[in-house]
Amino acid sequence: MESGNAFAAEAGWDLHKPPANEKEARARPDWPLRKQAIKGEVAAHKHIGNWSKTKGNNKKHKAFKTRFVFDIKHDAEGKPKRYKARFVAQGFNHVPGRDFDETWTPVPNAATTRALFAVSAAMGWKIHHVDVKTAFLNAKMDKKIYIKLPDGVEPEGLEKTCRLDMALYGTKQAGRLLGIKLDKELQEMGAVRSKVVPCLYKWHHPVHGCIFFLVYVDDVIVAGEKLAGVEDVKRFVSSKFEVRDMGEVEEFIGMKVMRNLAAKTLTLSNPGHTATLREAFGMDKATPHKTPMASGVTLTKAGGGLLPEGNRFAELVGSLLVLSTTTRPDIAFAMGVLSRIMSCPEEDHMRAAKGVLRYLRGTTRPGVVYSGSEPLQGFVDADWAGDIDGCRSPTGSVFTCTGGAITWASKRQSTVATSLAEAEYVAAAMATKEALWLRKLLSALGVDGGAVAMGEDNQSFLALVNNPEATRRTEHVDVANHMVRDFQAR
Repeated sequence: MESGNAFAAEAGWDLHKPPANEKEARARPDWPLRKQAIKGEVAAHKHIGNWSKTKGNNKKHKAFKTRFVFDIKHDAEGKPKRYKARFVAQGFNHVPGRDFDETWTPVPNAATTRALFAVSAAMGWKIHHVDVKTAFLNAKMDKKIYIKLPDGVEPEGLEKTCRLDMALYGTKQAGRLLGIKLDKELQEMGAVRSKVVPCLYKWHHPVHGCIFFLVYVDDVIVAGEKLAGVEDVKRFVSSKFEVRDMGEVEEFIGMKVMRNLAAKTLTLSNPGHTATLREAFGMDKATPHKTPMASGVTLTKAGGGLLPEGNRFAELVGSLLVLSTTTRPDIAFAMGVLSRIMSCPEEDHMRAAKGVLRYLRGTTRPGVVYSGSEPLQGFVDADWAGDIDGCRSPTGSVFTCTGGAITWASKRQSTVATSLAEAEYVAAAMATKEALWLRKLLSALGVDGGAVAMGEDNQSFLALVNNPEATRRTEHVDVANHMVRDFQAR
């Protein structure tokens, strides 16, 4: 593929960027690989029986256009694995109530995924990965939807307007229909759906004990104490769907998973996305920075030196947010600051964003490491009136389990605090809500959370918590924030 890339570069093609449409794909030197991907996609649709022919023109229902969307599947290191051609419908033309009723897709939050990995590492569980092929096509369509097939899908002369019998990528309800289908099959197996996280299931195997599996759209993580139990789950899933057995998990939703079974450690990182991001913004050879953002830097909406139209600030910040919310808590504060100025970015803001890239230049491979058996604990702090533009206080919090962070946040408070103690009090209330949910999550994974230790360093705040009295400085504090006192007393 490297020689092909060199040839394409001489011809003016960037093979790292997928073609916008089939016409462009046909003109590129990698068309044979794209064509093979199209054939495989069409064959999968026909094998399942995704559409049926209509008799003549159906004027009562609008036929939606379809197309192929091209991509290259990369591993966690950013290396290409296989070419993909996804057959999709133009769902943006769908009308609520007529073409779909509800939308939802089985996607757990990042904290749930990290918590499962953290507990699995501590318990020494086996963790396997299963990928459901053409997942959306396994669910029956719940509405009368007609599509127009693109050229080449059916032989010339045959009717190109068809009715969808199964769900299709691009349709609004496809993700929800898949979730319903998966839930039905897994519960028929005997799995119990978690009330805390709808995408988490628990199966009590009569011989092999408890087995957990986490559904992320079409990817399923299976974790259990015994390999035989994990294999039983995979056999059941493969009997209901066409799957790709990935074996022991090595990567998941872009994250690289590195495990040392002997030491009971597990590391989550994202070197591929980090390297691709640096290269995309021309920072792959930049001088590294030691910190994501220098101490004392204040970024405000001054209104001067605005970036020109077509700048890539939003693209850069959005890509960095992917890292900061998955495996890089060390850049969370910097991204919290940069994400507040998306509407009117200035040159100083872009330099600060590229400063984060410079930091990542020297820290490509670090991630979150889980080891040991430390219980759930949290730390919270607030920067009183740290937001110069609105005088609101940024809150920072992190919760760790088995030695690694499973959730973290850096965000502004919704109200203006009139004192440092109040800012810390509000921050603690936000963290307490997170702690309660995390305790339920760990309980669903079979871990007795118990009381959650939380660290705070402000003496005025501690006095407010330990002494439930109202003063002129605190009588205006929202009642919702007093939950800290209630749960601390318990």
